[in-house]
Amino acid sequence: MKSVIIVPNTLKQATIQYAQELLKILGERGIDAKIYNDENEVPASALAIVLGGDGTILRSAKRFYGKDILLFGINFGHLGYLSAISPNEAIDGIERLVSGNYIIEQRTMLEGEIIRNGKSEAHFIGLNEACVFRSSLMHALRAELSINKKHTETIIGDGVVISTPTGSTAYNLSLGGPILTPTSKSMVVTPISPTYFPKASIVIDGGDEAEVLISFETADENGAPCIEIDGEIRYSLQNGDVIKIKRSEHTAQIVKITEKSFYQILREKLSRASLDQ
Repeated sequence: MKSVIIVPNTLKQATIQYAQELLKILGERGIDAKIYNDENEVPASALAIVLGGDGTILRSAKRFYGKDILLFGINFGHLGYLSAISPNEAIDGIERLVSGNYIIEQRTMLEGEIIRNGKSEAHFIGLNEACVFRSSLMHALRAELSINKKHTETIIGDGVVISTPTGSTAYNLSLGGPILTPTSKSMVVTPISPTYFPKASIVIDGGDEAEVLISFETADENGAPCIEIDGEIRYSLQNGDVIKIKRSEHTAQIVKITEKSFYQILREKLSRASLDQ
């Protein structure tokens, strides 16, 4: 087995405490592990047992971007599409990991950059989506969408979301966009509250590159339009900015031990979410 690191959500005391318990569980099975934090050097190759919800796995995927690291989630969150098991199932899960009884899903990641006045202003990576949105309810945002440098659509409305298959069950789904299977190499472009109908999504091939040219009248007291990556990193945009997005050459390697299919898990999660409302 690869070297093992435990990655707790440092904002949740329960995961910090459980990390110590997990060290003991692994030690009893002859597995030498250590708790990882941002001050540690990123290993080149490892199995990372991630304690938290899907957000913790998402951040870990970007933290270990480009490394040969498998991500195995123990879910302390609410809805766990990425997390494999609950804390109560952890011992059985560890046994299956030790015996090699698991599969690895290669999850598509996206990468992109903001081009301003012909120069690269910022570079970003994401596991879920890149969301371009207006800041003011008074002024619509105009987004000229091109695929492989060919103009495809003019979107006038609240913005546009470009999602990976993993992100297709997040914001994209709430906008009425299609669900992509987790290991698909495609991405989906979905408008946010466009001023025309129908508001159709566009599924693009994994080899395609999307460009979004942003135009708006002016920034107001609410600020300029923004692009937000995975609901975490945000950049302010200027009139005329071009956002380029494509599938990354690196993937997030998600370890799965469940025998349930993606479609079964999806049905369970969506049913639970509807009951919780």
